Amino acid sequence: MNISFFAKEPYLTKNSEGENDFRLNRVSTIIRAKELVSFMGAKYNPREGYENDVCVYLKPPRLNRIKDGDYVDVLDDQSGPRMLQMRPGIKVIAMSGPHYEWLKTFLKNEIVLIPHHHVNFERARRERKEVVNCGYVGAYHPDHVAINKEVGRRLAEVGFNFIPLYNFRIRDDIINFYMQIDIQVIGFFKFLTNVPYYHQTKIVNAMSFGIPTVAGQKLGYRDIDNCYIHVSNLDEFIIEVKKLKEEPEYYKYWSEKGLERAESYHISEIAKLYQALK
Repeated sequence: MNISFFAKEPYLTKNSEGENDFRLNRVSTIIRAKELVSFMGAKYNPREGYENDVCVYLKPPRLNRIKDGDYVDVLDDQSGPRMLQMRPGIKVIAMSGPHYEWLKTFLKNEIVLIPHHHVNFERARRERKEVVNCGYVGAYHPDHVAINKEVGRRLAEVGFNFIPLYNFRIRDDIINFYMQIDIQVIGFFKFLTNVPYYHQTKIVNAMSFGIPTVAGQKLGYRDIDNCYIHVSNLDEFIIEVKKLKEEPEYYKYWSEKGLERAESYHISEIAKLYQALK
């Protein structure tokens, strides 16, 4: 069965006057469409010849051109899924367990769970011998920047470097970032705590390189609860980061555990879930 993906193109917006200070929008189009299209040999925004295909629409603003039996991948859309209450014949794709359960509370549509694949198609591994570089990657947002400034300050006090990445454009940017860091840190303790459409992809990305993550616990991370180090505040955060540096066996434990679990999120495995759609 052929598959066609329909999505808006990614685009860049400026965050400030800085020449390289930008934000990539519609990252979901890259992850959930373009990368899969390339890997699977599927179609991307075809104008014709898709009438008998399995059709997947990513975060569509309207449903009028979508047929019953087609799929809508709602992703992190907060209001769009409500439109589907009027179209129970359209099938829905959720991206995590908590997301699936949330959609089930108000939709009668058939719902299928397909998580994001990770970025590490080539299965590259962290090769650094030192544990000194911590990092965070994510979309530019003033709240993220403010939180990470404090995280970076606390890490510097105990001898760690902090590398944030907001202005990424392509998959290689993310890969290069992970090849530089030793620990991924997500210091969001009271931010996005119980949001069902917030997902675990950045932790899975780090896992695929053998990089442990220290993070505040969130509903959106539940599917991989035992694969990252939970902390409740910055003090606990610093303790765990130091432990990863000072205890090689502790680092190895989390690294190997993440690598094993990340394999189920490889693009080859996620592609099988799309290919199983009917």
